[in-house]
Amino acid sequence: MEKMKNFYERSLDESNTDMDLSSSNLNETFFSHTGGHTRKSHGWMALAIVVTLGIIFILLGILTGILFGHYSTLNNELSVLKYNVSDPVLKNDITGLWKSVSNIMGDLSKLKDKGSSCTTCSPGWKLMNSHCYYFSTSTETWEKSSEICSEHNAILITIKDSLEMSTLFSTIRTSRYWIGLKRNPEDINVWVWTDGSPLTYSAWNEGEPNNDRDSEHCAELMGGVQSWNDRPCHNKLNYICKGVWSC
Repeated sequence: MEKMKNFYERSLDESNTDMDLSSSNLNETFFSHTGGHTRKSHGWMALAIVVTLGIIFILLGILTGILFGHYSTLNNELSVLKYNVSDPVLKNDITGLWKSVSNIMGDLSKLKDKGSSCTTCSPGWKLMNSHCYYFSTSTETWEKSSEICSEHNAILITIKDSLEMSTLFSTIRTSRYWIGLKRNPEDINVWVWTDGSPLTYSAWNEGEPNNDRDSEHCAELMGGVQSWNDRPCHNKLNYICKGVWSC
């Protein structure tokens, strides 16, 4: 009996030893495989990063090439546009334009040369300070007066400074004349000359313009250097036309 017990214990010890060895071998095998797998994974990750960076650099190179191509095309188009004056049609237009400019400059030069000797106005017109003025002896409405002045290649008088106003006073004295000043129909508080220029100089009489009864939309001279007055445009007055010398 004792022998059988000893035999059983030895068999159990040998079995435990074998199991420990097997477990040890199994652990070594597992960790060996696991470590190898980890190293292989790290290698694949490094390779993937390298490939990705390579693709990015290739795409950047392609994009740079495209942008450079567009820049070159744009630069060529600008060069063509810059030197497009060689186009026959455009060149003829430019030549014609320069001829027109030259003709205008020539006419201005002739007018300047004649300035010192050109001292004659049309019959019935009066020369004062390099302008010809016509003082009417008949009365008309503001609109009709403006039309008559236009027919004589002139305008209903514009008065741009105090010197011109003083010069006119020596002739008009106490007479009343239409001048080429009228309220803007889009804004009755704004006055505009017949040549389209804004009102920068004025010589309104005291308390004027008052737009009495909301009907005084045209301007007159009542006599005196400070005598402008607003008045209904349909009234009839004498008028003053302003033109140029007739040489």
